[in-house]
Parts: sequence; structure tokens; C-alpha cells
Amino acid sequence: MPVDWTKYPDDWEAIANKLKDEADWQCEQCGAGHMEDGTMGTCLTVHHVKQDPENPDPDLQVLCARCHLKEHRRLKREEREKNQLKLFPGN
Repeated sequence: MPVDWTKYPDDWEAIANKLKDEADWQCEQCGAGHMEDGTMGTCLTVHHVKQDPENPDPDLQVLCARCHLKEHRRLKREEREKNQLKLFPGN
């Protein structure tokens, strides 16, 4: 799914880089590292834990691409399960 960059602040790249610096350029879930020259290592991303890029004070987490995708799959699965429960009376 493409990213809608209009929902992000203008200084998103600086925010993301600051968080990656604070995380010592390692994934906060699996510890995978990133090489500064970009030739080896892992692509690091910044994940909105609450899926709220428009929030001026978001809950953010530095994740490698693999962990970021796993997290989005988990969130999508939880949403699907929650919606399925709505089909039953009392839920």
C-alpha cells in the first residue's frame, strides 16, 4: 500500500533520522543493524504504533523492514478478527 506523505509532518525525515540515531540504528524488535553506507545491513523504518501519522505527538518505533511488515500484518489480522466478531450478537 502506498504511503500518503501528506499525512506526515514536513520534517518527517529529520524526525525519523533522530529516532534512528537514538536507537543506535538498530531495529527495536529484533536488533538488526543498519550500515551507514547503505551497501549492507537492514533498511530501517519508523513505525507509528497507533497508526496515526497525523498525530503531532505520535508513539513511534524504529523497526527493520521485516519487523515493520510483520507488525502491519499483525494489526491487519487483529482488525479482521475484530470485524468478524461484530457479526455475532453481543460483540
